[in-house]
Amino acid sequence: MMKNTLRLAFILVILFVSLVAVTAPVQRANAAGTVTFTVTIGGAFLRANPALTEPNTQPVFAGQKYRVVATTADQNWVQLGGVSKAGDGAWLLAIFGTVSGSLGQLPVVDFTPAIKPAAADNLPDWIPAVTPFMRRTYSLSRWLGKDQNLFTVVGDCNSESTAYLGRLAAGTFTLPEGYQYLKPTIERFSASFSRYSLATHGSFGAEAMFDSTWTDPSLCGEDGPLGCELKLSRASIAFIALGTGDQYTWQDFETNYRKVIEYTMNADVLPVLVTKADDLETHSQAKSGTINGVIRKLGAEYGVPVIDFWAATRNLPGYGLRNEGNDNFHMTPAGSDMRILATLQMLWALTK
Repeated sequence: MMKNTLRLAFILVILFVSLVAVTAPVQRANAAGTVTFTVTIGGAFLRANPALTEPNTQPVFAGQKYRVVATTADQNWVQLGGVSKAGDGAWLLAIFGTVSGSLGQLPVVDFTPAIKPAAADNLPDWIPAVTPFMRRTYSLSRWLGKDQNLFTVVGDCNSESTAYLGRLAAGTFTLPEGYQYLKPTIERFSASFSRYSLATHGSFGAEAMFDSTWTDPSLCGEDGPLGCELKLSRASIAFIALGTGDQYTWQDFETNYRKVIEYTMNADVLPVLVTKADDLETHSQAKSGTINGVIRKLGAEYGVPVIDFWAATRNLPGYGLRNEGNDNFHMTPAGSDMRILATLQMLWALTK
């Protein structure tokens, strides 16, 4: 009896040691395999689901760290765990932070937004009518290696991501009432809103688009910002918002801007020209509206779309520009909202 009892105790000890030996490495692997996400953007809203058209849930801010519990198949979105108030709807674009660990080990969520097409009201006068030439140029781009679901931006500080398209990606721009018809457009071009264009930078003017000192030779070779961005992005549409940075060299603007248009078209990309809300060249003895006049003139000459952003901002407080004394050119949130809306309307008109 005693012998059997000792034997049973010995077996139980062996089993316990075996279980510890088996389970301990698994526990260590789980701990080591935890995927975390540290927010790097100044501030952004989480989304109810992984799509830019989904409702905001709550804000997150730079420096906050979360556990990642799921991702999307393309790993462009991450679902954050342990976020108060958001419940299961804690989705954020992965570009807005840094990931520690492998997203490949996480569950993959497949989500398709349920968006009903809606009829649009009449577009405002500052959105041009789309001609057969414009539509054909865009349609042919896919046969020439371009991504018809991607557009890019060429411009100065007002075109940088934090001031413009990145606001939509971060959830700080919301479609106004009556503009729900633009939701399919947002979904179609969703990758464009979180992209950092190599052809945008504070003070950029038309001439700088061909200056390779502004580009990384390891990425761009000898290309300037425009050529490098068009090549790397494979965008089919380029919104060209230059002119503010040309206030001191306005005499050369038409020559330089013409080169930008021709280069873009020769790259099989449809240029969409955008007038500016300021009139800074008047400080350098130019007549009022000189640069915008060139933009409108060349748009008509080449038959490409022109968003007349000058006209779009005339009814905004301060014309959509911050009060900075005698040199107003940075946009207010209202000015930026108007520009995002005009961009979406132009894209809708081109792709409807």
